Amino acid sequence: MGSRKNELSIGFGPITDANSFRQSGEKVAAELERRFDCTCEFFSWQPFDYLELREYDVLIFIKYLPELELMQKLKAEKMCMILDYQDTFLCPSVYEDNRLRRLLKHLLYYRLERRSLQQFRLLDGCIICSPLLDKVVRRAGTRPLHLPRQIYNDANEHRFKQASDATEGVVVYWTGVWLNQPQNDPVLPVLRRLHDNYGCRILYDTDRKGEHSWIEYRMFDSATWAEDMLKADIAFRWRDTSNLQRFKDPNKVQGYMAAGLPAVVCPTDSERAVIKHGETGFFVETVDEFEETLMHLMKKPGLRDCVGRAAHRHVWENCSLRKHVEGLHEHLMTLTRARVEVQ
Repeated sequence: MGSRKNELSIGFGPITDANSFRQSGEKVAAELERRFDCTCEFFSWQPFDYLELREYDVLIFIKYLPELELMQKLKAEKMCMILDYQDTFLCPSVYEDNRLRRLLKHLLYYRLERRSLQQFRLLDGCIICSPLLDKVVRRAGTRPLHLPRQIYNDANEHRFKQASDATEGVVVYWTGVWLNQPQNDPVLPVLRRLHDNYGCRILYDTDRKGEHSWIEYRMFDSATWAEDMLKADIAFRWRDTSNLQRFKDPNKVQGYMAAGLPAVVCPTDSERAVIKHGETGFFVETVDEFEETLMHLMKKPGLRDCVGRAAHRHVWENCSLRKHVEGLHEHLMTLTRARVEVQ
């Protein structure tokens, strides 16, 4: 183990086909090497290889951790290990705010949680962007490392939505996998009314064609996403009340903002941190508020333009890859210096 020529050697992985690895692995690694004295490489899994992993100074695991025994061996080597949360799931009890329910869940899932909690306690930190996850990560026994989640649709920094003057035929848009479609059920009647009464196009970027003839289902393609979003006028994000949704990162909403779209959002804490209500987007808590806000934006092109431009400006100033990598490098320097001092 050890860095070469004073460089910090960082391993990112495991290698997957997921967008999370592309964004928080490949893109972050390239920017770290470009801007700082770092050497970045990628490691595989199934299984993780101890001899491969021990060659780095820092290991950044994107969503997936090795088995407990391997992590214990790496810890004995004084390895710095970090988990990038990326919408993963730690274990059931840590998401409970109520102490009694948390204890009961821990007892119920004890056999499942015991090894997971041991793994988390071996970590030097967990990268998060949602303020709500701070206490969750601490309950799991590790240190939260706060970073703005970087924007995924890079091409929209200089090519973003130029609002039209249309008040009819406005395109209302959202994106997400088919499994998350049921959470939109409460607002489907609103979208149907907009379609039937005002000629709105309802456009859904997803991974599977759906059942409603009045919704345009378009197969999501990360390579064309930045361009595809420019065909929309308004974006939205509706959620159910499950813990899985409550602790989500603001990736999609930031993507809408980065493309210059005004977003109407039933928000998580992470989305409240990136949107200023009425200026860079809109928060709605009820279906009635959702409909009222969409109608308001549909009828006022100037508002769409003003909010979309403000959203674009704000998110690129505060949530860019550059900002993410600067913060990550600062965390890495703090953690590795601390390890050297302990040794």
